[in-house]
Amino acid sequence: MNIGTQILKIRKEKGLTQEEFGKIFHVTRQTVSNWENEKSYPDLQILIDISNRFDISLDVLIKEDVKMVKTMDKERVLGSLKREKSVIDFFTGAGTGIVITCLFSADTMVRTVTIVLGVVMIGIGWYREAKYDKRLFRYMNDEER
Repeated sequence: MNIGTQILKIRKEKGLTQEEFGKIFHVTRQTVSNWENEKSYPDLQILIDISNRFDISLDVLIKEDVKMVKTMDKERVLGSLKREKSVIDFFTGAGTGIVITCLFSADTMVRTVTIVLGVVMIGIGWYREAKYDKRLFRYMNDEER
């Protein structure tokens, strides 16, 4: 069974039209129709609200829909890759900025330590980017299969 079938079943059991069901969750009738026909999925908060309002286990709504579970897994992986990319960009960008800024300052011990710190940050960024690229290529190969 899938989420669309579950939503249709819940709606029919409660004697609600698509419009009435949509009003409960602040969506249009067309959106409810799309959920039932599996053209789209409700977001996780709406699934939780459906679960709470109609006393149905969230596991029943989600786990029995293989497509939904795969979609959620895909979004989870993409989210972690995007977060990792922002960390990499921070290290390489900040390190580069520190080094370039120090090149225009007076020659002192603080400048030398700061340049070393900047170079270390760039190195961390490059190292993490190599690991990121491997994960990204592995993910892309899994998607092709």
